[in-house]
Amino acid sequence: MRSQILTDEARDTSELIYTNVTLDPDKAYFLYVGEIKAYWLNCLMKRPLERLYGREVDFIAVVPDVLTRPSHRNLVVINSSAMNLYEKTGIHHNVRIPGSVFAAEVSANAYMNNLVDMLVDRQGSVYINMFESKETMSLVDGDSVRLVGPDPKLARFLNNKLIQYEIVKNLGIPLPSGCGNESLASALESAKRILEQGHSVFVSGEYSAAGSNSIIADSVREIEERFGGSEEKYLVTRFLEHDHDPTVLGVVAGEDQVYIATVADQNIVGTQFMGSTYPTVLGEETVRDLKEMTRQIGAHIGRIGYRGVFGCDYIVDSNKDIHFIEINARKQGTTFETTLTMMHHLPGHPYFPELEFIAVTEGRLPDGTREMDLESEGLCWGTHNFKVNVDIEIHRHLTSGCTQFELFNNACKKGYTGKRYLIEDHVGDPIRQKAGGFLARIIAAADNCEDVQSALSEGAEEVKRTFREVHE
Repeated sequence: MRSQILTDEARDTSELIYTNVTLDPDKAYFLYVGEIKAYWLNCLMKRPLERLYGREVDFIAVVPDVLTRPSHRNLVVINSSAMNLYEKTGIHHNVRIPGSVFAAEVSANAYMNNLVDMLVDRQGSVYINMFESKETMSLVDGDSVRLVGPDPKLARFLNNKLIQYEIVKNLGIPLPSGCGNESLASALESAKRILEQGHSVFVSGEYSAAGSNSIIADSVREIEERFGGSEEKYLVTRFLEHDHDPTVLGVVAGEDQVYIATVADQNIVGTQFMGSTYPTVLGEETVRDLKEMTRQIGAHIGRIGYRGVFGCDYIVDSNKDIHFIEINARKQGTTFETTLTMMHHLPGHPYFPELEFIAVTEGRLPDGTREMDLESEGLCWGTHNFKVNVDIEIHRHLTSGCTQFELFNNACKKGYTGKRYLIEDHVGDPIRQKAGGFLARIIAAADNCEDVQSALSEGAEEVKRTFREVHE
């Protein structure tokens, strides 16, 4: 790992793990702040900004991910937890940190403040594109430094599981029976009532992403062991047995300006999100209902001022009954795959990031915006987030071999016999990955779902051969 800066304007890199930034004086730049998994999505944010600045635009990605062989251009890595571990042990670690903590570290970083000031001086304004809007991103002033994304305070309000449960309940959309609770003691009482009726219970802290702060329990003791000592609020509902975990992704530009992009199927193990596949296996009528429920939710959050990408997760049981699970007031992990799907089915249509930019900055959708047909065919894809639950040491490095653009372009070519998957952002060697983080992300694409599933499995086996558990 090394720290390198190639610009003359900002040299203090003492708080950085890595940078390879170099700036072209003929280009304008925006910043991406978020996990590296959304790096390539920023390539498609250039077009609306080029119209705004009247010249070529590029981006600088600021990420917390510590990779041994980063191949991305204009990359900045900031992660104090990883830096502290290296100073203590002399061993590089990749450590996943909360988004709010990362945004605060970026905002307080001397190099980043100098870089933003320098870009404002060069081009008059700077846009910051975030994977998830955070109030701790204090570089944004709303004037010369602007956010591409929903208002952070409103996003946090809507990401609260107790608040969104009440919103959707008031909209009349079906959801599991339950209630919000102000304390763990109250949550245990609510859970006890559901358990006494012979049902399992779902318990989530008021903030939880990808199932990280939730549990499915069959006893009060399990809940106490998981959340004991915590002083947060909880959503407690009956756990409903179900067959499918669909997710719907869209953009809100206003109360009557809600764009629905894709319906995909999530792979959920327990409460943990592992990846998604597209297209959904659900029937046309169910898909239509999912889209309309999501549009109804989008209209409501648009009415209270939300602008930007959002997603909604549901469950569907064996009777094809739909129940709401959660709102994600942010981009989702498969936003880039959704964008590539739109490029395949709607060539020439505004890109998904372009829809977001115009929704946020102008409060509208572009003229001529079209949604994809329910029966779109010809492209199937899947993702798998390779997450580790123990500390590991990586002893082998994997490279992607191609870009996702190339993977998706090849997916539907007749007679194509090449690789159906790629492995993105493998941490590499020699490095340690702390428990709770992502080692790599596998993306597969083909013209049929069977090949996608086979490719995901093959990719997972390849990743498994690159690490061993750490026993200390």
